[in-house]
Amino acid sequence: MKKSSRIVLAAVIFALLVFAAGAVLMLAKGHKDAQAREKTVFAMDTACTAKTWGADPAKICDEIARLDSVFDSHNEKSEISQLNRSGSGKLSEDMKTFLEQSVLLTEKYPDADISVGAVTKLWNVTGKDPKVPKDEDIAIALKTCGYENITLEGSSCTLRNGAQLDAGAAAKGYALDAAKKVLKKDGAQCAVVTMGSSSLLYGKKPDGKDFSVAVKDPESPDGMLLKFTCGECFVSTSGGYERYFEADGKRYIHIFDKTTGRPVQTDLTSVTVICDGGLKSDQLSTSVFIGGTKKLGEYFADKSLQLIAVDTQGNVHISSSLENKITLQKSGHKIIVEK
Repeated sequence: MKKSSRIVLAAVIFALLVFAAGAVLMLAKGHKDAQAREKTVFAMDTACTAKTWGADPAKICDEIARLDSVFDSHNEKSEISQLNRSGSGKLSEDMKTFLEQSVLLTEKYPDADISVGAVTKLWNVTGKDPKVPKDEDIAIALKTCGYENITLEGSSCTLRNGAQLDAGAAAKGYALDAAKKVLKKDGAQCAVVTMGSSSLLYGKKPDGKDFSVAVKDPESPDGMLLKFTCGECFVSTSGGYERYFEADGKRYIHIFDKTTGRPVQTDLTSVTVICDGGLKSDQLSTSVFIGGTKKLGEYFADKSLQLIAVDTQGNVHISSSLENKITLQKSGHKIIVEK
């Protein structure tokens, strides 16, 4: 089997808070804490960077690293790994909150499901030795999938029918929710926290303007497809163009269809969700991507979200609230405003 090179640290989205060194001084003018501080930590399989005004970025990185030890299914000592092995147990407050929020979201939008751990482990796309499993092994793993197999009673959890948890679709978002709590407690004025495919834009920029966010081109991830402006929010992007492996000339991405046990076949190439919750933006960007264009209508109908969905025909479907906030950076694409 021949494995392709896989980009695991490249950010799918990034906040364009400043464009040049000279701009830092301009943006910081009149700010209580004019000097921005920045720190980076590797956690949740990506480089996580906190840039803060009026707060200590080290506290954000420490919190993200702590949560990595809770949700990393590749770490046998993590809480999620221990729960998967035992099938039941008492939960930490973080795991309890995470499971409650994720399951509640899956009940409404079922395509992204954290109970697919047996399937993701079988393929091991983000691990050291990914492989195409046998059909019979996929069939066995599929029998364990379904959020209905996660039973929560107070601070206890039981995984029925051999269900295995994989927090990959929502853990970064949960960590960003936690980061926001730290920033709020410390009285931060502004912050940009990026975790590869998910980001938190917090507070107000020193110049009073909106944040500017760029979304990568799924056909050429080193380039930019578009950028948009926004206020304080969480932003998450999902796509299959950065984490994958190749075998016999075919690409297998890291996002799975829980009905087939295989990497999803979708007519979307990139999905960005903008909303007021980190876990919500993270999990729903995956859910929208899996559902494809045929399910876009139900997500656009949810006014708690703003969406940017790029399809294989080059159409960029956007929420009507983004119509005057988005700018294409690449020709050959068409914006379709979904009312």
